[in-house]
Amino acid sequence: MVSVGVIGGGYWGRKIIGEYLLLSQKNPDVRLTGICDASSKVLEGYKNELDVPLLTTDCCKLLKSPDIDAVHICTPNETHYRICHDALRNGKHVLLEKPMTLYSEEAYKLVDLANELGLVLSVGHIFRFNNALLELRNKVQTGYFGDIRHLRLQWTTLMEPPAGRDIITDLAPHPFDVINHLMDDWPVKLNCFSTFKKSWEELSYIDGELSSGATTHIEISWSLPGKVRRVTILGSDRTADCDCETQDVSIFEGDSKFELPIWRNNTIHDELEHFINSISNNCLDNGFEVKNSAFLGAKVVELIELSKLSMEKGEQVHVPNFDTPRRTMYSVLKDVKVGEGTRIYDHVNLYKCEAGKNCKIDAFVYMEEGVKIGDNCKIRAHTFIPTGVTIEDDVFIGPNVTFTNDKYPRTTGEWKILPILVKRGSSIGAGSVILPGVTIGENAMVGAGSVVTKDVPDNSVVCGNPARVVRVI
Repeated sequence: MVSVGVIGGGYWGRKIIGEYLLLSQKNPDVRLTGICDASSKVLEGYKNELDVPLLTTDCCKLLKSPDIDAVHICTPNETHYRICHDALRNGKHVLLEKPMTLYSEEAYKLVDLANELGLVLSVGHIFRFNNALLELRNKVQTGYFGDIRHLRLQWTTLMEPPAGRDIITDLAPHPFDVINHLMDDWPVKLNCFSTFKKSWEELSYIDGELSSGATTHIEISWSLPGKVRRVTILGSDRTADCDCETQDVSIFEGDSKFELPIWRNNTIHDELEHFINSISNNCLDNGFEVKNSAFLGAKVVELIELSKLSMEKGEQVHVPNFDTPRRTMYSVLKDVKVGEGTRIYDHVNLYKCEAGKNCKIDAFVYMEEGVKIGDNCKIRAHTFIPTGVTIEDDVFIGPNVTFTNDKYPRTTGEWKILPILVKRGSSIGAGSVILPGVTIGENAMVGAGSVVTKDVPDNSVVCGNPARVVRVI
């Protein structure tokens, strides 16, 4: 059973509340348990309409309730960081509407806090659940369009600007996220131009360039007639035009045009169902992927900040390598490739190496040129990993582990690297030393303080100096 509380019962919150009620009818393990809103009048309306146990204007009361497992935050943007931080500190899983926060520094703090506490933190990038865009993503990934040369995204609405919001913060998050969703890529350059009406922007253009060389153009406005949510993909072989609202997709190939068959879905429902599944799978090692992770949400906030910087400076800005987290302190990260969701802490030294997705690399870790780390690995503090070491997926390496790569080290003369392979699912205890040329088998365990001088068989436990097999798992 997952009990959910919704914080913010206004325009969007009302839609979310309705979808949770429908989801609970479909899935008896989901229950809407609480609603919080600053307006007692709004809550009075829900009291007359719904059978929800907890209705309160006190956010702390909802967050501290032992009957609530997760919260969905639908409050104004400027409140996101504080409420989400408090929710995580109270042990709640969170789905936070976009933009995740107003500042990327705050966003990354929430990412780290959720990971530290072992809680799900998702962001409301709802177009990741749009079946039309999911079909386009699949076709991009399989090369259906050929080389992608340009993406055009139009997010425009004729409306009075929301009080206290700027257009880039309000409308740009979805286009930026859609670009990454389709391309698995982020802009490396941004150029933003805006026109103003009174004291607020009414129209903004954000031009970008991806690391693949493809260009992007985002148009956002509160002044153009109609509500438009449109994505156009220009490829060397074919072009697609997608109405994200109706989920209609037209394909253009030479002089011909045809419609792509799409099963239109309820994106809000699918997003909420995915959130519940994320919570249910949070502690299971089954490869479940959170599609709208907080890490992606923080990246988008960073792009929003850089777009505003470009607008203020009146010039193009270069985007820092998104594979290298900018929030590490006193660290050296040079020519490093880092997968999505990987956290790198302070005082590390990484050079021309590679780490996969959803890894954790603690402080004072040293990794040399050519080192490769797979997905879902945890490298604890003060670990030394020299050239020649390859570590596969799902490996745990305890603190103060030392890998070596030269069997007869000298200060001068020739030396020969003997590679080390650590296979998937294995664990190496604190203070161990791994000698050159060794392979540590799948799901093997090396006891703390061991000196590994020869290959470790799959599914075995070794310990001692030299390390010997003491049992088979």
